[in-house]
Amino acid sequence: MEPKQLLAEKFVDKRIGCSYRYVHGSTEYFRPHYHDYYEIFIFLDGRATHIINGFSVPLQRGNAVFVRPSDVHDYMCENKSSFSMLNITFTKETLGEIFNFLGDGFDRGALVLNDLPPTVLLDESCLADIIARMTAVAALENEEADKIKAALRTLIFRLITEHFSGYQKKSVSAPLWLTALCLELEKPQNFTRGDICVYELCEKSREHISRSMKRYLGVTVSEYINGIRLNYISNMLIHSNQNILDIVLESGFNNLSWASKCFTERYGCTMSEYRKNNG
Repeated sequence: MEPKQLLAEKFVDKRIGCSYRYVHGSTEYFRPHYHDYYEIFIFLDGRATHIINGFSVPLQRGNAVFVRPSDVHDYMCENKSSFSMLNITFTKETLGEIFNFLGDGFDRGALVLNDLPPTVLLDESCLADIIARMTAVAALENEEADKIKAALRTLIFRLITEHFSGYQKKSVSAPLWLTALCLELEKPQNFTRGDICVYELCEKSREHISRSMKRYLGVTVSEYINGIRLNYISNMLIHSNQNILDIVLESGFNNLSWASKCFTERYGCTMSEYRKNNG
């Protein structure tokens, strides 16, 4: 079936540059399509397969997907089961304004040019927050366009910067499960716990995770986590006045000597020197 182009003039509120819609698989007709706008959909319930750019990607509750205009996609229910999702659409101009605000430090190219659209798994607390925010939006009068615009743009901004942005740092060829795992590991409650957290977050075997990290990212599991911890330490040395020992312990390192050795190897100076040179 030839893909159909969906147009912003029909699917995006031109007053605010974005729209939202709750979609239920049992009452929707799907066909291969692409857009002249961007879309973020958040999978809420049920099971389905996302057919995207020739690939089949299983969806589960909490999956958030950043769909670009060039992506050709469709949905397939599993065993004729139903599903529901929140669909947020926005124009190229809206995304351009967000990118302009973020500036050149935000790697927008990797976000929009990957072979597959960034797909992440939101935890239940994040999902509950989004649902609550959207319930508040739904309670607004339709004439309150400015309030709806602010609420939707705030949500789009948060999803892009807090969840999809990390996708840029990974190998484009890395499997989706590894990309999702790496995004989870960048959360403080995870990288501070170390290797054990990796195996709790992912259903893959230790051996498979280790081989995949080495193959796609070029590092071991410990090296990857310690790299995140060192990022945390370097930033806190610049952006806080905490003493160095407290920063090191907060990062997840439990040995100051080892942390100091890793830091010096990476940055070419001690933590004290780094703080002095960058303060």
